[in-house]
Amino acid sequence: MIYTFYHIIIPILIPIGIGALLHRKFKFDLGSFSKLILYYYVPALAFVKVLEAQLSAKLVVMIFGFLIVQFIAMALIGKAISRVMGYSKPLAASFANSVTLTNNGNIGIPVNALAFKHDAFAMSIQMMVVVFELFATFTFGLINASKAAAGLKKSLLQFAKMPVLYAIIAGTALHMLRLPMPEPVMVPLEQIADGMLPFALVSIGAQIASAAIHRNTAAVLLSSLTRLVLSPVCAYLLLMLLGIEGIAAQALFIASAIPTSRNSAALALEYGNEPGFAAQAVLLSTLLSSVTMTVVIDLSNHLF
Repeated sequence: MIYTFYHIIIPILIPIGIGALLHRKFKFDLGSFSKLILYYYVPALAFVKVLEAQLSAKLVVMIFGFLIVQFIAMALIGKAISRVMGYSKPLAASFANSVTLTNNGNIGIPVNALAFKHDAFAMSIQMMVVVFELFATFTFGLINASKAAAGLKKSLLQFAKMPVLYAIIAGTALHMLRLPMPEPVMVPLEQIADGMLPFALVSIGAQIASAAIHRNTAAVLLSSLTRLVLSPVCAYLLLMLLGIEGIAAQALFIASAIPTSRNSAALALEYGNEPGFAAQAVLLSTLLSSVTMTVVIDLSNHLF
């Protein structure tokens, strides 16, 4: 637990803390922060990751089959909890995103590298998880966040305007056709993708600093427990059901326990769906994951 906290969690918490301190001093325009993430950093990251993914067709089908069923299960659990607890539409939208959207890019990649000692096969699986998360964030996540304020039709139109959709399509087409990207184009795209982590974490810190303590702190805790505990339980049952074993099962099991995505906070801020709750859900799940991720990594070695 100490090793994981020292090498993974602390490097994440430091820029979040810096972002909070800087926002208290300079009062950043958080709307501009979220637009930079959604329209600048995420499209570059999506394009680069799709282009670099190296997996067989059979393995891709297996991974996506698991991820789709796992995602649906968590979405249904989130919806059921919101209904039972009587959450408002904005809070229900943010709660659903907080339990379904994970930080498998910024946190999942270093966790995978640490747990599997930079194993190429395990990292390839993690890359596909990241790609799926991008699809999930800017389909379900975006539509779920925006329909609470704008309606389903406007949400679909908004999704069609998102550059990440076309970045994924372009990256997939170039990957399938095995067409190389010119270096003068690829280099800045990789630099933008690499720059997303520090900027996103600083942005989360700024959001946290600007938000008052959410009046429904139980919802924040419930979100974190659902994301960090119920999700890996569902993943384990599904992996057993599908008969997935070995490194593939370990990588997917660990990925299922990654804390809430900072994109859920960015979407909540963009559409005004309880951004205070969303930012705190990201922070609390990240803090608690220092314990839960250690347990999940250990369990993955014994269960699979």
